[in-house]
Amino acid sequence: MLRSLFKADIKSIIRDPILIIAILSPFLLIIFLKLAFPLISDFIFSKKGFQLNCYYTVVAITVISMVPVLIGVLYALLFIDKCNKNDDKIIPVTSAIKNNFLIMRIIIPFSLSFLLLLLIIFVTDPVPTQGWLRSLYISLLLATQTPFVFLFIGSLAGSRIGGIALSKLYGIFLIAVPLGLLLHHPWNYFAFFSPLYWSSCAWVCSVPVESLIYGAICMVITFGCILIFFRHFLKKHTN
Repeated sequence: MLRSLFKADIKSIIRDPILIIAILSPFLLIIFLKLAFPLISDFIFSKKGFQLNCYYTVVAITVISMVPVLIGVLYALLFIDKCNKNDDKIIPVTSAIKNNFLIMRIIIPFSLSFLLLLLIIFVTDPVPTQGWLRSLYISLLLATQTPFVFLFIGSLAGSRIGGIALSKLYGIFLIAVPLGLLLHHPWNYFAFFSPLYWSSCAWVCSVPVESLIYGAICMVITFGCILIFFRHFLKKHTN
């Protein structure tokens, strides 16, 4: 089932220009961080004397945090389109098969997000002081945001327009990343609601124990939301 669903998704993506742009966006982000950002930084320094390259880590972490969100939005829109066309709204024989089918729908974007995150982190190296083990850890933390976004949009939106509107609402979680990293105590408290903020803290923290604590907070928030939206998702798409 997993392989057949993935093949069907690829065929659907290549037929839709918007979905093609979404799937290519992580590679565009790599180009931005590796090529465009240094040029922009040099230009600003020559004109204003401001060293933007000092904030490369914050910018890179924020940009990379967009990857799981983009993949989640992509698959949510793809799923909504298929449901509206009755392509995915199959009626399996048992509730167990129904649940497995929807779980497969979550595993595919999660796996894709994880692989893309590993690639972009390896190429861009946002936090040079951290090794490959921390990169693997952060990739797993960030990849969990993809099911969150997928279920959030898939359970609440009934059309592509509604899905796009909800994806913009999720942008609040993204904004919390640079604000939380740049603001001093106690103003960074306003970013505590975002699991993406906690994953970024886990990334930049040099103390392994604290990094694990921040990661645990990220997972608690994320899986709490996933559980809530997954139940609603099941009711909406299996009745």
